[in-house]
Amino acid sequence: MIPQDVMKQIQRIHIRTSHMVNDILAGQYESVFKGQGLEFKEVREYVPGDDVRMIDRNVTARTGSPHVKLLGKNAN
Repeated sequence: MIPQDVMKQIQRIHIRTSHMVNDILAGQYESVFKGQGLEFKEVREYVPGDDVRMIDRNVTARTGSPHVKLLGKNAN
């Protein structure tokens, strides 16, 4: 049998998660995540003048030479 104090916590969690969003503005909010809003396109080798913030650390570590991410416009 589940202790009564644990059961109360379970019921409280259930009440908080059972709320259904039916608002017309649901999902229309500004994201707290700041970024360029672009999707990844491809990776190419770094050339002087490229934005160092776009260096792909994983590819750079794997290949041993710096590579940068090229981005395209977001599909949304």
